[in-house]
Amino acid sequence: MLTAHRSVANIRRMADKQDRQDIITRVSALGIAMNIALVVVKLLVGFASSSVSVVNDAVNNAADCMSAVVTMAFYTLSRRRPTRKHPLGYGRMEYLSALIVSLLVIMTGLQCLRSSVEAIIDPVPVTMPALGYAMILVSIAAKILLSRINTVQGRRIDSDALVATGRDALSDVLVTSLTLLSALFSPITSIPVDGIAGTLVSLFILYSGFSSVFETTSSIMGERPDEATVVRIRSIIADHPPLKGGYDIILHSYGPERTLATCNVEVPIDTHAEDIFDAMTDATRDIMAQTGIYVTFGLYAVNDYRSDVKQMKGEVLAVMKDTSEHVLSLHAFHVHFDTHMVHFDVVVDFKVRNYVELTRRLTDALTARWPEYTFEFTIDPEYD
Repeated sequence: MLTAHRSVANIRRMADKQDRQDIITRVSALGIAMNIALVVVKLLVGFASSSVSVVNDAVNNAADCMSAVVTMAFYTLSRRRPTRKHPLGYGRMEYLSALIVSLLVIMTGLQCLRSSVEAIIDPVPVTMPALGYAMILVSIAAKILLSRINTVQGRRIDSDALVATGRDALSDVLVTSLTLLSALFSPITSIPVDGIAGTLVSLFILYSGFSSVFETTSSIMGERPDEATVVRIRSIIADHPPLKGGYDIILHSYGPERTLATCNVEVPIDTHAEDIFDAMTDATRDIMAQTGIYVTFGLYAVNDYRSDVKQMKGEVLAVMKDTSEHVLSLHAFHVHFDTHMVHFDVVVDFKVRNYVELTRRLTDALTARWPEYTFEFTIDPEYD
């Protein structure tokens, strides 16, 4: 029964991965084709009208085209099968592609900023033909459509690279709109509107690039699991007694298609090992089927189902909270009555700077309240 269930889940995930690959390929190919067309059109209009802002806009589209190529190339690499050296696959290539795309955008913005400043210092008259205005309006509509497609599909399949490309396309709409305003006002004023507009265009490009760099590097470094995922995992654990809780949940992402997790659970000390094993196996299966995350469990044996232990647990937490404002909660509470030893984990916020000092303070406070007991505990940061 378990094997059959896993087979169905695996088939479903394989289909989802194939659908994801098709979407990224189609959207990236569409972006390349549209950006090539926009580059050609804007270069013709820009050189014909001597507009540095239009030329900068064309260069920006060329960078977008290169970004789409990079996205496709790195996604193809990320699809490589796991190897002995990289047993968890190459899914993080997608994060690298998003980072490279962001760096290309920044390089483009710096180059455009340089030419725009030169246009302010030494302005050239701009004369835009009517056809040029029409072409710019068409490019604005094309970029709105491209931004929508990339953003919607990127969020649907959890692709940072597509979402970053969609955000960049939306910034291009503002950039091109600014370019259009520049072309309209340049002929009627002596102010170097074109150079100023080109500078603003460059700043938009740089802002987009740096924003994407910060978001992508955050994904690469590893982020706190979102609340909905944590709630879902704990809900599934609760459906598989004797497992309780779901603590210290840490996600390890190896690309959008492969996420591993570690999670600690509590079980009563008198539970049979086979019952624990069966519950963990079923919980692992259900979490994988419902979230796509493979969880490895750690185990805490507890006896806080006893009324006296439960009361002591509440009092211990109260004493620790009175001792330090950084204490949030505790779990894995187990009293060894034969040795008068108390084990547990205490969760603290990330404002704690000196864990050794905090451990000493908490130990002193607990020992003063229960001198007949020895306390051994682990301080955990608030992972989830």
